[in-house]
Amino acid sequence: MIVLALASLLALSGPARAAAPSKGYVVKVDGAQVWLDLTAADGAVPGRGFQVYEEGEDLKHPVTGEQLGKAEKNIAEGRIELVSEKHSLGRTAARPLSGPVPLVRAGQRARLAAASAAPDAPAAPASPRRPGEADLRAPRSRGASLPFVVTGMAVADFDGAGKPQIVLSDDKAFRLYAYPAAENKVLAQGELPGTGVRILSLEAADLDGDKKCELYVSAYNEQFRRLETSVYALDAGKWTKTADLPMLVRAHQNEKGERVVASQQIQDDKTFPFGAVYPLLYKDGRYAQGRPKLNPKRADWLYGFTYAQLDAAGEPAALYLTSVNSLRAQFAKGHWRSAESFGQSPTRVRWHDHLLEFHPAMLATYGPKGFDKLYIVRNLAMLGGLANPFGLFNGGELHAKNWTGVAFETAWKAELGGSSSGFALVEPEAGRRELAVAVAGSTGKSAVWTFDP
Repeated sequence: MIVLALASLLALSGPARAAAPSKGYVVKVDGAQVWLDLTAADGAVPGRGFQVYEEGEDLKHPVTGEQLGKAEKNIAEGRIELVSEKHSLGRTAARPLSGPVPLVRAGQRARLAAASAAPDAPAAPASPRRPGEADLRAPRSRGASLPFVVTGMAVADFDGAGKPQIVLSDDKAFRLYAYPAAENKVLAQGELPGTGVRILSLEAADLDGDKKCELYVSAYNEQFRRLETSVYALDAGKWTKTADLPMLVRAHQNEKGERVVASQQIQDDKTFPFGAVYPLLYKDGRYAQGRPKLNPKRADWLYGFTYAQLDAAGEPAALYLTSVNSLRAQFAKGHWRSAESFGQSPTRVRWHDHLLEFHPAMLATYGPKGFDKLYIVRNLAMLGGLANPFGLFNGGELHAKNWTGVAFETAWKAELGGSSSGFALVEPEAGRRELAVAVAGSTGKSAVWTFDP
């Protein structure tokens, strides 16, 4: 009788159920981007595959009645792009439209693919590239979707903590994020006062020597027809304006390959060519233009030139964008000029009879043997004859160029999901460098992509 009673109680109570697992879930979804609660401790690393799935009905053996687990419905697959302390960010792969495609949503289960599913090296291309054809490079990561069109980007240590941070701007405001903006979490935000003020570019440098970089916000004041720069410092997590400068500020490389913060004052008249470009200095608590003049002959615009030591035995070459946006390398004797157009920024100002284009920077890198590569952006205009003159772009490319001794050739290029207003070479940790690129899509949203240089 006692045995029968116990059996009846067990039957009424039903089989014991295991507690729901605390790990292996989708936390957030934004388009193809998926945030998971899986971290490095769980085996998440950039490049490793993951699966999103849903659990269905219980599976029971038809003869023995043994519980065999649960039926699963595969929702999506993808790869991890970025791993943080408490989560990872991945991107789901495109699926063929052969029927209804299940939507990925928060709360669904997720797991990492077998470690062998993440190859140590990229798969070989489907077909060998033709001679002279550049390799295509995939991004290392794609950051969070940001609800504005980026007009400027600056990467630096703004709080003195020794780690890079990133500032992105739209026409009016500028926002600080943890590098590389993998989450849409604003740490500090500032806004230019007044009406008719439009941000054109951002720059960062520690000119006052306090171990924290200042932010230089160059803008166009349409009401007073002024091109000017406001200087901000990050103080206790907030932006504080420290100076207003009647000039534009932009960094470039000098003849020695050193980074120099340059400035150019644009007079409110029809003077053209513009005034010379000079280094920006901070002395005795004030900003001033120093000497000597920085811009080479034929290059009178702060946003369109740099230098590169292409030949270790020769003089540095002046690199600049021509009036039709060709890349020109000017030597003491002779020059080289590209057939393609570069720069072509959507950020531009009509200044009397001239169109000022605020081109993304050009960057030369060097190795043990001297010059290594030149990185430059090529924005691609929308279809239509008036797209380029009006600054309408819906695509872009980042080019890494080698110097052959007689010409620049593209070693690799990356196709961007939109136009780019700037990029930077960043060292997020000791011994590792990456290129961070601000990408603005045609839908009014932006993101920061990173690439291995």
